[in-house]
Amino acid sequence: MSDGKGRTVLQRAGDRLSSITSTLTGTPTHQFPNFDQLPRVEGQPQGSLWGYFDTPSKHDEIGTLNLLTHDVVRRSSSEIRTGEHVQLDWCLENVQFPGFNRKQFEQKIVDMAPLGFASLDDELHINTQSGSQWDSLKHFAHQKSRMYYNGLSHEEATKTVTNGIHNWCERGGIVGRGVLVDWLSWYEKKHGDPPSAVSRHEIPVSELDEVLKYQGTNPRPGDILMVRSGYVRWHNFASPEERKKGTRDNSVAIGVANNETTVRWLYDHHFAAVAGDTVAFEAWPPPLHEGGWCLHEWLLTQWGTPIGEMWDLESLSKVCEREGRWSFFLTSAPLHVKGGIGSPPGAIAIF
Repeated sequence: MSDGKGRTVLQRAGDRLSSITSTLTGTPTHQFPNFDQLPRVEGQPQGSLWGYFDTPSKHDEIGTLNLLTHDVVRRSSSEIRTGEHVQLDWCLENVQFPGFNRKQFEQKIVDMAPLGFASLDDELHINTQSGSQWDSLKHFAHQKSRMYYNGLSHEEATKTVTNGIHNWCERGGIVGRGVLVDWLSWYEKKHGDPPSAVSRHEIPVSELDEVLKYQGTNPRPGDILMVRSGYVRWHNFASPEERKKGTRDNSVAIGVANNETTVRWLYDHHFAAVAGDTVAFEAWPPPLHEGGWCLHEWLLTQWGTPIGEMWDLESLSKVCEREGRWSFFLTSAPLHVKGGIGSPPGAIAIF
């Protein structure tokens, strides 16, 4: 039975129950419309969240990080039980051979002795897209319209700090509950040798669901999702020749499948952020001109969901396996750069 406004009585009752549950459990209190019922945004595909997090006094620039409320963070802190902690940043020298003509990492030691001190400084050169990183909401646009999250044009993005990572820093970084989907470990136990990390293997969300069930992990709205697919492990054990062939010479990588099923699955879970150990979280290159299911366009642009790439999830995987749980308290302190486009995550998982 419909209420005459596109919502059935049952749907409205479900919304009310969800609201009560959110109050009791500390999960996000935002009530998201069904994907197909989201208001249309001119020039964007159905399913955009532009304007959803706006307030009368502020045009939103942090997207789904709004889900990390004080209540959500406080509840997430219950994941801290043993005090063990694991940093998730890969060493900055990785990847050894960055693609897309990006410059390799360089460290210069500066001897302060000429100034009368027995002291050293160092200077670093990094491209924030060449190793463990967060993608900000001004990194990748909806390619057809050349628009970034919440209506920022490419032209404006080149001249302003709008949608920059400094917005995350000014709200205290990224803090919440992390959930690891250890697809690689699951695949090896169930099927044997995994697909090559430097192939365009698409991981379907049906398998992510299987892994979550296998682990006994129940994702919640506002979680920070991480998927381990094997890219960092491949790079760690590859020779320099193999690394160069698989990275700079061949921009192809394993990742989550880029299709409508994945987009709807991600939307329905309402993660605050996502991350993975592979080049782009999604299988790369994406289908930019084949149906419009590039996950960068959906996560970064349509929803304002940060994407973490090339995170080192190897030690994390071992600790999760030993502890028998794949959820943990997560903190991330990105570089505080006005208008920042990318940043090492400065991420730590705490058990």
